[in-house]
Amino acid sequence: MTLAHGTRVWRSRRDFVACTGRGISVPGDTVRLRRGVTVADEMGNCSRNDREEVFGLRQARKIFYIPTTGASRALLCPYLLCDSDDGEMEVVVNGHALRVCWTGDRDYWRDRWRPQEIPVDWLRSGRNEVTFKAVDDAVWTLLVEESVQPRRSAVSEDGGQTWRTESIGVNDRARGEYMVRLWLDQYAEQGQICSNAVDLLGLVTRGGIAAAGPVDAIRLSADVRTPEGCNAALEWRGGPCPAYCPKSWTAWAPASDSIVPGVVVRFLQWRLVLRTDQPSKTPEVDAVSLTVTAGVEVPAACIVGSENPALVRSSYRFSHLPADSERGRILRERWHLDEVIRPARTEFEAFLHLRQWVREQWEDGWNMGAIEFCPPWDAMVILSLASRKLSLGMCTHYATVMSHCAAALGFTARTQIMRSHCINEVWSNRHGKWVAMDVGGDSNDETKFTYHFERRGMPLSALEAHRAWVEEDFADVKIVPEPPPAVAGQFQVAKRLALFERFMISLRNDELETMGPGEPEHGKVSYHFNRYLFWQDPDTTPLPWFSEHTERPGDLYWTPNRAEIHLQQTDEPDLLRVLLDTETANFRGFEISIDNGAWQEKGEAAFDWRLNPRVNTLSARPVNAFGRRGAESTVVVRAGDISG
Repeated sequence: MTLAHGTRVWRSRRDFVACTGRGISVPGDTVRLRRGVTVADEMGNCSRNDREEVFGLRQARKIFYIPTTGASRALLCPYLLCDSDDGEMEVVVNGHALRVCWTGDRDYWRDRWRPQEIPVDWLRSGRNEVTFKAVDDAVWTLLVEESVQPRRSAVSEDGGQTWRTESIGVNDRARGEYMVRLWLDQYAEQGQICSNAVDLLGLVTRGGIAAAGPVDAIRLSADVRTPEGCNAALEWRGGPCPAYCPKSWTAWAPASDSIVPGVVVRFLQWRLVLRTDQPSKTPEVDAVSLTVTAGVEVPAACIVGSENPALVRSSYRFSHLPADSERGRILRERWHLDEVIRPARTEFEAFLHLRQWVREQWEDGWNMGAIEFCPPWDAMVILSLASRKLSLGMCTHYATVMSHCAAALGFTARTQIMRSHCINEVWSNRHGKWVAMDVGGDSNDETKFTYHFERRGMPLSALEAHRAWVEEDFADVKIVPEPPPAVAGQFQVAKRLALFERFMISLRNDELETMGPGEPEHGKVSYHFNRYLFWQDPDTTPLPWFSEHTERPGDLYWTPNRAEIHLQQTDEPDLLRVLLDTETANFRGFEISIDNGAWQEKGEAAFDWRLNPRVNTLSARPVNAFGRRGAESTVVVRAGDISG
């Protein structure tokens, strides 16, 4: 047995962006708290009919609580509508008045959002009062989200002499919070960055196979600058498997220069929790260092080839439709979805058949229908109404149906929103990536054209489409299939890519199980739900009335439906311990193939692999509860000693 040491240091933007994190940003090679805070007491879970009208002596009031002032800039962001193109409103912030004018010419992303710059010295620590008063005969509308607490919205019918927090809204039927948000140009109070699980025994060996032996000691430290009023807490947790498990991993504990695990710890995560009570200041992280000491036996084998990429995990949780969903089963059977995809020879072809079938369910899209109704995000409700031409059918509904049908079939799909449009992204095992698919881009009910983008034969994700538009890099980008002549002018590459100038995803596809949380009428009016996840980059600044933005690709593009293979030497030279990891929704188990042999089920994520004297091949893939198989990962191992 050899006493071995291994070190890993995180110090670059690439290192830190590979970690998950919330409430932080990584400008350059330094981690900081995120700058820009959206204060909101509601999440926009309401429709255009959940409204409050402000006119005459009827006024609305919204209270904001701010722990500490210190922002360099402030925007009041009410969601408003006026019955007159030249209507005016007086908004009073802590006794200071400003005028809001309604104009017919509105930017798409703003639309009913009417951000108003307010001097920061109008704000104070603690309670801040904002009052909305109509001017002259104008009638203004705010939206109301139902809630019991925190009771920070009130209505007055006597010009502000008396106020009530109950029986607000049209017809006095609401109790809740007005959709008014406040954006402050300051640092978030708290954020954290968390590493992926690090194979400690892999750090002390070479050849790609972790050594056998116990971890004796761990040193974990961070290079952090903490101005006055700021602090940073470095913590760790660990366990025997490559993904956190509450049964076998330790809880988070403070890190120190010398950690003796005391339990079996092969994999470790660290996290830094950053805090500030000074809005203008932030802790700054320049580096995190991890050193491990272990008594090990050097592996007698090494990896000589692999197709075994590390899993990318999101900082955000995604809610997938459960495999045992009764409504998912009904959707699949009632609309004969298995028959829809039966002609497909591959998973990717199944998506192509499904998207075309979805588009063909409408004969009069973009029409409010006989009952003047905008359906919620529920595929069975949407399809039932569409077949009878009773309700609105637009790109949002087409994408919803695509997401739900794919999920009911056991595929991975989500709804993705951009300028004036709504599409899907699906996970392709064949291409090993997320692919953007437009189910409802063609409003011509004669052609019903559906498509995706490809560059040199590789389909594009929404982020790749966004970057192509930002960089004006249209070379070799094609619309696939080729648009029919009747709509060819509408489907030019640059014109369609322009829709990707800003995009966001919904973090769920399980609306068949429960409608909330979400907008009851997604897309009917300008978006206001505050749980979408937006992409941001230097060319795409955040929208101040939304809270969730990310500059980390992995938050949008995690790796589902793939296994990652981890190998460790055992006490026997020709025997390896295999640990499998995956991010598969509705996970059922793994299948493995040894030396290109037949696939066999492997319910456990850990097993032993006996090597032959020469070259050995192990392949693994996850299987979900629908029986859908994921992408294959493979390692090729040569038995024998490693020199050097």
